[in-house]
Amino acid sequence: MRKNLCTLALAVSSVAGIANADGARTPKLLFIGIDGLRPDAMEVAETNALAMLRTQGAYASDAQCEDLTFSGPNWSTILHGVHRDRHNVTTNDYRGSRLDQYPDLFSRLEAFNPELNTARLVTWDAIQKFQPTGADVAIYHDYAENGDELVTEAAVELLKGAHAEQPKNHAGSRDIDALFLYLGDVDVAGHAHGFDPSKRLYLDAITRADRQVGRVIDAMKSRRTYGSESWLVIVTSDHGGSIDGQHAGGTFEKRTIPFIVWASDGSVTPHRIFPNPKNVDGVRTALTHMGVGAEAMQDLDGHAVGLVPTNRPRPTLGENLIYNGDAEDDRGFESSELDQAASGWIDPGPSGFTVIRYGAAEGFPDNASEAPEARGSCFFCAGASEQSSMSQIIELDALVADIEEGMIHYTLSGWLGGFGSQADSIDASVMFLDKGGREVGRASIGPVSAAEREGKTTLLQRTSRGIVPRTTVRLEVRLSGTRAEGVSSDGYADDLSLILSHDEP
Repeated sequence: MRKNLCTLALAVSSVAGIANADGARTPKLLFIGIDGLRPDAMEVAETNALAMLRTQGAYASDAQCEDLTFSGPNWSTILHGVHRDRHNVTTNDYRGSRLDQYPDLFSRLEAFNPELNTARLVTWDAIQKFQPTGADVAIYHDYAENGDELVTEAAVELLKGAHAEQPKNHAGSRDIDALFLYLGDVDVAGHAHGFDPSKRLYLDAITRADRQVGRVIDAMKSRRTYGSESWLVIVTSDHGGSIDGQHAGGTFEKRTIPFIVWASDGSVTPHRIFPNPKNVDGVRTALTHMGVGAEAMQDLDGHAVGLVPTNRPRPTLGENLIYNGDAEDDRGFESSELDQAASGWIDPGPSGFTVIRYGAAEGFPDNASEAPEARGSCFFCAGASEQSSMSQIIELDALVADIEEGMIHYTLSGWLGGFGSQADSIDASVMFLDKGGREVGRASIGPVSAAEREGKTTLLQRTSRGIVPRTTVRLEVRLSGTRAEGVSSDGYADDLSLILSHDEP
């Protein structure tokens, strides 16, 4: 259970009411999944509830879904908290599913506390048919038959304790503790009219979904016990989409989704979530709020996000400016055919850079390979595209005065390599940009050729040094890969570092 000091509870009483006498609030969960919701469209659509949640809570407009950008893999990820290489759902008919090996959110909540009353409400039949759930109540209405309205009304009734299928625990309580609500009409509109902020009928569908979310939020806030509860509201989606009404293919506008975390007691400080989260993070975030311990979540992927403010580290002289340059923020995959979006990096995709575990099958580098001595568990791999890249922007506001003096040195370094005698390659570069976004200098390392590696599967360290141009105000760090042969690139990188300093290295 999340604990708050009594003084904090009183401070937010104007919003959330009066807490229990000991300052503790009962943790509750409302998890909302809106199929096919693009964040840029949500931000321009006419919304009230969603706008309130994202501005008063933690929000990411650059969250990422699975590399297979359609519903089956992603709702499996959202509700079961593991990536597709584990649950093995790769189609919308769930062939080969291993979901029975990974309990869903509600199975984990019920295992934590069987007295919790839980409900799952969906309008897509595949979730109802193929995704096992431990929820006390599983309600389904077909989206094609006014399903979104029906599950919205059911959610309102459950929150009020008035639904015909209201769950009841052993103590006789019918009060709802955790609820998942799926809405599908936004996806229907996207397919019919295009997933794009310029498509008015798509925006209208988002507005209708927002009104449904608002009705559920209003029902939550109208509860007699609301002031003694700590409601966590999570909102995310399974995929975005493109203007032609499609969402399969893994391109950036299809993979980018919203992620919102809001708390009724004010415990979530409004902020932009950094690094960019993934929809796999929802289960761990929900369980953390509900008081489930880390030991019970060891087999989950993702992170608890939004509960505590996070920001890109402030640029500091003498420290590495590249975020997640060591590929350790995410669990490594076993194959480059699976695209693990690297936290903190912008990857336009599709089939772009991924994160691989040292020692993965198929001949990837292992702990015996020449590589960083203090290596972690993972490294970057360039993926399946012929040309792939990922990048990150680093604002240097705090260092501009020092840079203008013309005496700031840079050291760009990293470990780069490849597979055996293959010619696949990878290089890293930093572009020095002025106030107008113009490139005023560039440094690079790599590629490391097969000959330099002596035909071995390994990584070698490379370094570039110089002086930062005086007019630099921001940096763009880019990792680029080239596939010269085979079906996927075997360009590898690890321990990327960019350090600025007064003294010449």
